Amino acid sequence: MAWENLPGDADLRHTRRNVLLRGVDIDSCVGSTIALDCGTGPVVFAVNRPARPCAWMDVTIGPGAQRALRGRGGVRCTPLSDGVITLGPATFRVVTGPDDAGP
Repeated sequence: MAWENLPGDADLRHTRRNVLLRGVDIDSCVGSTIALDCGTGPVVFAVNRPARPCAWMDVTIGPGAQRALRGRGGVRCTPLSDGVITLGPATFRVVTGPDDAGP
């Protein structure tokens, strides 16, 4: 999930998301392969589909949060490599975009 889309004073625990990225429009990466490197080598992910916000967001963040996060709720990914992701700065890169897969 993109930090910029996190409502008000909510934190990541309120969203049931595992990774919060700053300065990355992760919602536009559906269909891509991405890599995150926290300094110990990249961990590669397939970005499968949007993570649609559920009604639980209205409970944990506040009324209207589910609606506010539509289309901005983060993504569901599948890890494609082993590795370690740690709290703190990381390098983000798009390995392949959604149009790079070919026919």
